[in-house]
Amino acid sequence: MRIAPLADVLKVLLYVAASLGLAAVISPYLYEIGKGFANVALNRDTADEVNWLAEKAEKADFDSYFKRSLLISALVFLVPFFYSLDLRRHPRKREGHPWSVGLAPNTIPTEMGQPLLKVRRGILQTLAGFLITNGFFVMMTWFLFKLNWFEWDKDATRAQLGRSMGEAIGPATGVSLLEEIFFRGALLGIFLRAFRPWFAIVFLSVIFASAHFLTPPPDAFIADPRSASAGFEMLALIGRKFLQPDTMIHSFVALLLMGIILGGSRYATASLWLPVGLHAGWVFSVRIFAQTVERRPDFPKDFDLYMGEGMTEGLIPIGVLVMTGIVVAVYLRIIGPKTPQEQELSE
Repeated sequence: MRIAPLADVLKVLLYVAASLGLAAVISPYLYEIGKGFANVALNRDTADEVNWLAEKAEKADFDSYFKRSLLISALVFLVPFFYSLDLRRHPRKREGHPWSVGLAPNTIPTEMGQPLLKVRRGILQTLAGFLITNGFFVMMTWFLFKLNWFEWDKDATRAQLGRSMGEAIGPATGVSLLEEIFFRGALLGIFLRAFRPWFAIVFLSVIFASAHFLTPPPDAFIADPRSASAGFEMLALIGRKFLQPDTMIHSFVALLLMGIILGGSRYATASLWLPVGLHAGWVFSVRIFAQTVERRPDFPKDFDLYMGEGMTEGLIPIGVLVMTGIVVAVYLRIIGPKTPQEQELSE
């Protein structure tokens, strides 16, 4: 473990804690503002866009406002968080810096971790990752149909399926790019400067899974959403999810495996091309699965542990992820070592 880069790892944890704390504080006020806006706008003759927003604000529960508060908080702290990190190849001096940890400039390593490389034909890696994850999605869906556990949504037609696929491309691309740049691009680079590769990948994967796990439970209920403590009550409800074994198996373990596969792919290729493709394939598949497939009414309740409502819930998705990781490892061996040209570091 390297002491100097460890300061940046602690800042990552501080960033998460600060975002959660601010979200807990501002969520009741955001709820009050949203409901007040809806009450005023819906009682007046307003533009269609304003009326649409007012209807959304009126129908939204407190958990929706908490999610928006968490997003706002994360964005508020994002700029100072990145400004505080040594992301340059030749780090700046920290003397006088608001986030200074009192380290002498000569104790800060200048070339540690694993900088991203220029990879020729990287788009082929992205395409391969996308095809791998979607191939396993098709296989899992076929298996669930054979078990008579799932069926096509009764309202799903070929036209709707095509439309759903078209609508899923945008979110899959956007989410995968943003999350991979943030988690595997910036954060994993920081962690690799402080820890051994295997520990850095697993540690970041825990944070990655936790970040996606920080959503209110479906049955979350806050008696007084306007109370100043409402946001902290929501945090307590979210925290309870980590103490429920069935919930952890259904969601957290699958997210953890995804993070490990993505982190391992980034480390093995020293690039984001393959992780972006894998991540985009998962997001695309999850959205298509949610819109076109549903559990049969006679689904045996005794098998909830094996398959939940969604594509990432249960032991079957976990098994599929394990097989995905094996195929990705084989693919990495097939593409072989990088050429000298690809060893050139990006500017």
